[in-house]
Amino acid sequence: MADPRRGRLASAVLVTAVGGLVVAPSGALGRPPATAVTADRPGEWWRSAMGVDELAEAGTGGGKTVAVIDGPIDPDVPELRGKVDSTESLCLDLDGDGLSEKKRSSVVKGPEAEHATSMAAMIVGAGRGTGPGGTGIRGIAPDARIRHYAVIYDDDTKTDGTSCGVTFPREDEVRKAVGQAISKAALDGADVISVSLTSGYSQQTVDGLLTAYRQGAVVVASTGNERGKITWPGVGNGVVLVNPVGENGRLPDFAAGAGRSVGTAAPGEDIMAGVYDSSGWHSERLGSGSSISTAIVSGGIAAMWSAHPDATAGQVLQAVRQAPGLREKTAGSGYETWFRREGEDLPQVRTRNASYGWGIFDPADAVRLDLGTLPRDNPFVRTDNPTDEPAADDIAQAMGLAASASTSGDATASPGPTTARGPEDTAAASSDESGPRALPWVLGTLVLVVLAAGGGLALRSRRHLPETAPPVPSGSAQTRTDPVPTSHGASSAEGRNDDAHP
Repeated sequence: MADPRRGRLASAVLVTAVGGLVVAPSGALGRPPATAVTADRPGEWWRSAMGVDELAEAGTGGGKTVAVIDGPIDPDVPELRGKVDSTESLCLDLDGDGLSEKKRSSVVKGPEAEHATSMAAMIVGAGRGTGPGGTGIRGIAPDARIRHYAVIYDDDTKTDGTSCGVTFPREDEVRKAVGQAISKAALDGADVISVSLTSGYSQQTVDGLLTAYRQGAVVVASTGNERGKITWPGVGNGVVLVNPVGENGRLPDFAAGAGRSVGTAAPGEDIMAGVYDSSGWHSERLGSGSSISTAIVSGGIAAMWSAHPDATAGQVLQAVRQAPGLREKTAGSGYETWFRREGEDLPQVRTRNASYGWGIFDPADAVRLDLGTLPRDNPFVRTDNPTDEPAADDIAQAMGLAASASTSGDATASPGPTTARGPEDTAAASSDESGPRALPWVLGTLVLVVLAAGGGLALRSRRHLPETAPPVPSGSAQTRTDPVPTSHGASSAEGRNDDAHP
């Protein structure tokens, strides 16, 4: 029975799922002989499930930079000391005279730094922290470097609790700041750009994505934690959009659900992600949310890429696409998505699933492919809808490819055997014309831990419609818990208060 004290971290959601993927026979990887696995601590089940120790034998992120676009950060927590190369804010505030502007500080201590600090730690955490015996969060790419960009802040004067103010007078244009940060991160040399927040459409975001693709960077973003709401920047064409799964391989009840833009899934439930409360930073606290899933995928891609430093961004993503977790069904015939590739002569996944994309992210197996022989185009580019932005041809041009090279991502071949269907297989677009508003999230632990809650952001545009999905059947839902709210929180997290769940 689920612990009733368990909380949820809206922008960090565990991803595990049974697929609904169409597969066809191929010479895909089988799982190699098992290697020694370091004993998991509470909240680290995902490491053994994904084979992180095995991945580390190939690459740990050395030589790669991951940009974290989020709220303000505390780079001095034990997990991050010496690992953050730069941090800056793209947001402005009025100076003391009420007329002039100044940049907001990107470095703070306390609850407002919680979300960005947690995401960075999930990527590069040193394993040293405030837990028993000095233990802390172990990142999936501990030798990668972090560049941090703050684009959203708490604001008690706003109805949604968040602001940025990228123009004068102080306008809360977080969506523009996100796009500008993506562009700046790419120009600053980031290899992977991790965006564990939801905003809304802006031309700056489209331009930022094209800049990232032109610079050879990978962009990873979260689906959010509000049922049926998948929006920007994750729906941007070519972005690796991540849905969360739990230890059972299924989407938790707080996951956004299904959508045609979903690219992959990854762990995001009951994960050691840390929390900031009035007494300071606590490494050992557990949380859940699509933000965590996004950070794990971002760091996992950096670790894979460090093992193949000459590979292009497209080739790295082709490996992610071609080697998702997959195993034979435990009952009946066919295959199902899982955390690792288990078995020999596993089929090639040929079509995207609405809930899990191409499958559960499996870097420990994907890293074993010969990336230099893979196509150079981005397989997460969609070509079935001419209104997708950026346009597929523009992405191909930015990547230095022929326009036709951008069409492989959604190509389908004669289908092979069909796996068991997931709980969400289709999605329909619907209008959401609400203005900016916060989507709070909650962190929690399994044993004797105080829950901490915070605010999040969801900015949506009338022009670009978010994706929606039907609710998950009750059989896949987790036990509902009520949050213990606080006055502050990670303002960059997307999601909702648990008590808002119907």
